[in-house]
Amino acid sequence: MSFLEEFPDRSTLLGMYTSDEAGLPPKVNNHIHSPWSFSAFKNIEEAVKMARSEDISVLGINDFYVTDGYGEFINRCRQYGLFPLLNIELIGISREDQEAGIRVNDPNNPGRTYISGKGLAFPSILSGEMQHKLDRVVKESNNQVARMIVLLNRWLASQGTGISLTVREIMDEHAMELLRERHVAKALRIKVEQRSRTDDEFYHMLELVYGGRPSTRERQDIAGIEDEIRSRMLKAGAPAFVPEDEKAFMNLVEITEIIEKAGGIPTYPMLLDGAGVGITEFEHDRQALMEELRRRGIRSVEMIPGRNRIEVLKEYADFFYENGFVVSFGTEHNTTAMPPLTVNCKGGVPLDKDLMRISFNGAAYLAAHQYLVVKGGVGYRPGDRNEMELLGKAVLNHYFGSIR
Repeated sequence: MSFLEEFPDRSTLLGMYTSDEAGLPPKVNNHIHSPWSFSAFKNIEEAVKMARSEDISVLGINDFYVTDGYGEFINRCRQYGLFPLLNIELIGISREDQEAGIRVNDPNNPGRTYISGKGLAFPSILSGEMQHKLDRVVKESNNQVARMIVLLNRWLASQGTGISLTVREIMDEHAMELLRERHVAKALRIKVEQRSRTDDEFYHMLELVYGGRPSTRERQDIAGIEDEIRSRMLKAGAPAFVPEDEKAFMNLVEITEIIEKAGGIPTYPMLLDGAGVGITEFEHDRQALMEELRRRGIRSVEMIPGRNRIEVLKEYADFFYENGFVVSFGTEHNTTAMPPLTVNCKGGVPLDKDLMRISFNGAAYLAAHQYLVVKGGVGYRPGDRNEMELLGKAVLNHYFGSIR
């Protein structure tokens, strides 16, 4: 049963709420990954405790393909006094964009499209058919990574490293349900570390792994080394590369349908200037992007400000918010790097008050959405965005008052 079932009805909540927006809005992070996909955190409690220590009030889990962490995430958020937002992230293919060579929000793969679902119902309301589609994607993804491990072991043996990996040990020690190439890179880095007493031994071992090429990363740069391992060992042209099976991707219509039937809101994650290669063809024109998202039935967007210059972030966030979209921000935390959970822009530049207001309004909208799905089901009538934001603030006000 959802804790939101115990909340008063809409009229009562609104009657109890007195708006006070004179100061800075509460801090929100609406996109972090947990160990159920891949994460900087060793467990969900570590993430929630860290958010609490940074005075974050609203936190959103956003794992790839799975919702298994929702129950613990809700419990930990309630334990530490944060409001939980329940999200998911899926990867699909737009054949139209792929054939036209249009990069969407993946800088290296035309047509590849990341889509988040915000505010999913809990417990799950997905039908068996829809859950089967998600399970199929996880299975195909895991099979691809398992084939990578076979090729990687052959390569490591040919280089005389004395290192080998197994799916079982990676699943037992580093992964949960979803096996990703990031888990392979992490497991290989740890094996190299275990065989290296000194820096010289560490770099010598990496050079063996890389077929004679020296590493360009500092040993303490754990996330950087793992990225280097992925690039040199697992990506296209590398010894353990395995092409992704088409069955591992759904089309965007399927993804949108799954998100909506799971009680969520389809949300487009913007890359913007975050890849270092310029803004993609799909995103470079704000007006055209907005019109295309609306055509695809998407009226919610999110950004990961830590990879964007504040000028670019403000340009897009302001534009989409002014045009009626729900706008969210987060940090991902889907590598082994551990930056703060407080959302900042590239270079550590903090969000200004307007961006914080947009972020909190987005969280309020999603809090209202989660509440209304519990109270009225997926087919509830949302009202306009201002009404939803007001209701969401009343929901948050009641929540924080009830857990003090």
